[in-house]
Amino acid sequence: MQILIVILTLVVIIIGMILNRITLYSIRKNTWRAKDMATIMQRTLNDNNYVVRLKLQNHLAYNLYGDFLPANGMTFEQSLEYIHPDDRHFYSEFIIRLVKGAESSECIFRWDSSLDKHEEQWRYIHDIGIVEYDYDDKKTPINFYCILDDQTDQILTEKEERELTDRYRKLFEQSIVGQAFYDKDGHLLTANHKLREILKFKTEDDPFYHRYSLFELPTFRYILRKDLTDDLYFCTKTVMYERGVNCYSEIRIHPIFNEDHQLEFFTLYMRDVTQERELYQQDKENEASLQRTNQAIEQYETELKYLMENVDMHFFRTSFEKREVTFYREMSVIESKMGFDELITHFIDDPFAEGLRHPYEFFNEPKSTLTHMRPFFHDSDELEWTFIDSIPYYDENGKQTGTYGVVRNVTDLIYKQEQLKEETERANQAGMRKSTFLASMSHEIRTPLNAIVGFSDVLATMSTPEEREGIIQVISNNCDMLLRLVNDILALSSLESGDIIVKPTRTDFAKCFNSVATSLAQRIKNPKIEFLVESPYPTYITTIDGGRTQQIVTNFVTNAIKYTQQGHIKIGYEQQMRQDKEGLYIYCEDTGAGIPKEHQGKVFDRFVKLNDFVQGTGLGLSICKLIADNSGGEIGVTSEGKDCGSTFWVWIPCKQEITE
Repeated sequence: MQILIVILTLVVIIIGMILNRITLYSIRKNTWRAKDMATIMQRTLNDNNYVVRLKLQNHLAYNLYGDFLPANGMTFEQSLEYIHPDDRHFYSEFIIRLVKGAESSECIFRWDSSLDKHEEQWRYIHDIGIVEYDYDDKKTPINFYCILDDQTDQILTEKEERELTDRYRKLFEQSIVGQAFYDKDGHLLTANHKLREILKFKTEDDPFYHRYSLFELPTFRYILRKDLTDDLYFCTKTVMYERGVNCYSEIRIHPIFNEDHQLEFFTLYMRDVTQERELYQQDKENEASLQRTNQAIEQYETELKYLMENVDMHFFRTSFEKREVTFYREMSVIESKMGFDELITHFIDDPFAEGLRHPYEFFNEPKSTLTHMRPFFHDSDELEWTFIDSIPYYDENGKQTGTYGVVRNVTDLIYKQEQLKEETERANQAGMRKSTFLASMSHEIRTPLNAIVGFSDVLATMSTPEEREGIIQVISNNCDMLLRLVNDILALSSLESGDIIVKPTRTDFAKCFNSVATSLAQRIKNPKIEFLVESPYPTYITTIDGGRTQQIVTNFVTNAIKYTQQGHIKIGYEQQMRQDKEGLYIYCEDTGAGIPKEHQGKVFDRFVKLNDFVQGTGLGLSICKLIADNSGGEIGVTSEGKDCGSTFWVWIPCKQEITE
């Protein structure tokens, strides 16, 4: 009996312990649930936006806080219809991470806030997902709680700031003037592409130029001070032996101060004026040449006066009865005698010769005649110009018996007159070319400069990014136009002075051609013009000056754009034999204004413009011809006439290398 009581007591104790454990587990489970929910709500309330609950059992989502979803909620599949197609895979990956056991996850997607209207009112939503697990096994997720934060304004603001920064960075990099920023101690912070090109940076962040401060460089050592308050301008010869820099430059230093008027930065502007200086020197040489020509004209006039005073002159007297002419070197000394018949043979289809056959009728009055005749005072096969003055004379009975006068050899005088005429014409043409050149350059340079200055003033008044972008595009286009104009002038000057040399090197012309084609495609802004490129070879290794060839193609396309309003512009090349030589035939075909047959022979002359209303200097095609000539090639144009389009082509001798 006692044993039974003991056993029953033990059973009661065990049952009590089990019930106690069950009670404790239930309490703990409720505590965990309360704790998890508290955590979820705490996170939600802190963000103070939207909270959505997604039940995994039926894939139904509904609002817990806010009105992000419709009042009756929606399924996960329905929600995908309101997410931007490009962002759906982000959202799907976000859900998959939660399903696979992540305690939380984040993503950003675009959400159509118009919902059933589908008006594509996209909002940028930042989603933080938290998982609620089954409290029995702690492994099976049963609900997802999504905390949604509308970050549209923040993202759009950041995007606009980023685009604006990129735009100004692009303007900084593409400036035609070298620019750099230095801190107040003169240490280099950044430099644009043009400055790196002028100073021959080995890398974008060349340590050589970071090693020394602005105040330590020889160019600025004695003229730049840290207390500089105004802009510093000067021209100098910039030499950096370590980088092979040796050029004439125009430099401006601009100090930048903060709101407290304390120096923070230096801005350096640098422009390579070496070619401009050479152009100026060439202009001075042209002026000196023109002055020498004027002096030569004055000398020719002096010589002409001397020749008129000291001309090779002979006196003559004729006898009609004897049909004989007597020449005198001096009035009293007979030099020679000659019959009319012999004298006639010296004249070449001249009325004076016919007059000798009928002297009474021809010489009955004074005559002054310029004749072209064979010489009879010295042995020579060259014809002479002679001026003959004759006066009839009579005997005591008043009968005409002959004539007398002078014969002047004016061959040198005629040649001097012709030479003087040629030199005068050459000088006039040089002056006219100079005047035409200066007038054309003044007009062509002023046009883009006026646009740049005018639109720069307007830029500050623009209130929207779209308006500013349009103004900046106009300024950029006119900068490109001005740069091309200056490059054409400098290239022409270099070609005339002989400084430019075509240097063929081993080049993959296919790659070179495709590169310039890609660049030129950006210049065609007219949507009515289709730009076509025919590059028949994947690779074409040859020896050619790729840079000069690209310059020809660029000038061809630039010219085609000016004269083509619709249709297409097509560039291409092919291998072609000419004069038993292998070479490259490069062409540019357009459907533009065309060229009349009578004008096709002069389009490659300098300053030739078939349409004065089209902007340009008329130098581009003449530069192409000079490059082709220096390359030993040929250049030309084919056109059926006005409004029939044109095809400009160039052939450059070169051999293709056969590669394995």
